This record gives sequence, C-alpha cells and structure tokens, in this order.
Amino acid sequence: MSGKYHPLTAALSAASAQGQQDVEFDFDAIADLVAGLPPSAGQRQWWANTDHPQAHAWNAAGYRVQQVYLDRRRVRFSRLPASAASRRDITSPQARPAVAAEPPAVIGSRVDVRVRLRWTDAGSVALDATGKPAFPRVAASHGLYRLTFSGPVTRIYIGESENLHRRLSNNYRNPGPSQQTSLRINALLREHLTTGGTVSLAVATAASVVVDEQERALDLTSKAGRLLAESAALVAARMAGDAQIVNLG
Repeated sequence: MSGKYHPLTAALSAASAQGQQDVEFDFDAIADLVAGLPPSAGQRQWWANTDHPQAHAWNAAGYRVQQVYLDRRRVRFSRLPASAASRRDITSPQARPAVAAEPPAVIGSRVDVRVRLRWTDAGSVALDATGKPAFPRVAASHGLYRLTFSGPVTRIYIGESENLHRRLSNNYRNPGPSQQTSLRINALLREHLTTGGTVSLAVATAASVVVDEQERALDLTSKAGRLLAESAALVAARMAGDAQIVNLG
C-alpha cells in the first residue's frame, strides 16, 4: 500500500511484529506520521472501519479501530482475528473488488522484523533566562530522540526527525502556532522544569534492522526507516513498564 496513510500502516505493522494486540495513538501523533489530518478527523465517522483510504491503511496492517475518544483526541486500534484479517474487515460492497485484488498473502504471511538501536546520552534540558527550553547541542542529523521527564512519575517522549538540531532547538524551543505537537512538548517541558523536575535527552543516529535473521543498516535518512525505528522504540519503552509514555498518553 502506498499513499498518504502508508506511514500509519508502517507504524501499526511494526507494533504487530512486536506482538502488540492493542495500539493507542493521539491524533497529533498520527498527524505527524501522515503529514496532517483533515478537519473531518475530529468526527467519529472518519474513524469508521469502512471503505476509505485511512481504513485501508490500518486494515493493511491487520488492525481495526476499536475505540475513538474524541474528547481526548485519541484512538485505539486492535488487531483483527486471523479470519477477519483475511477479509480486511471492509464491509462496504463497493470495497470488495478492490480488496480482492490485493495479494491475499500479505496479512497472513510470516513477518520477522527486529530493530536494534542504542541511545546515546546527550545531556540535560534546562530553562534559559527567558523561560524557554534550552537543549544540549546535537548535530543537524537525521535520527531519533528521547526526552525523559524525571520526577515522582517518570515520563518518556520518543520522536524522530530528519534534522535533530532543528527539531529540538527550533521547533520545541520556539513552536509555531500551527505546530500542535511542538506546542504540546514545549508546554510539557516548561511545566516540568519550572516545578523542579529534570529532563534528560538521548539520541540515536544509527540503527539496524534484522529481517529473517539477516541484519543490515536501517536507513534513517528515509521517513519510513525512522518511523519503523521510532515505533520499535515506543513498543520497547512501553513493554519495559517503568515509565509513562507521553506519545501514548
């Protein structure tokens, strides 16, 4: 599957490869994946498991929408049973010819994909004299970043970027009015640091992928490669169970 919603398929497929039955995303996280959601995504019908491009995206990964929380702007995906996955769970009669035309073995075929990466400590985030987040100097490189909010409850935010320096020192320090995720992280940083908490930064600028027991470098210059690594890091952090994952609420 290709098109606007392919990154969502890739993220859910990575979760499926890790054996994750249920996956929750907030709307902003999905908007970041697919370069923006339409205004209609604020309506429950947009998330229906029917015949539209976004439904084909999550069905292609073997998931369906289980629950939509419009008040919290979150959605929960659940893996389809094997029998339903083979049908893609598209109920509209108009959708059936297109679904039948897809290779029937895509969902049912064996997938063995593992991602390996190592976080490197980059230092601590602080507030400068103007009250803005000040980040440690990192290279203008593609890769992943992890913000760890230490306090009574440890929280983690994991993201990806084609330019780590720009994302951290520009977007999160001076978010624009339309950058919803950047505004959210900026507010979290300022609130946490103002109340005496600490925030540490770690980055990963290289990763590898193991496919059918063969390991090779994962191309982090591509959006798809970074999303795969990000999804794997999120799944690993969630399974560790020692921190609240900000991405997942």
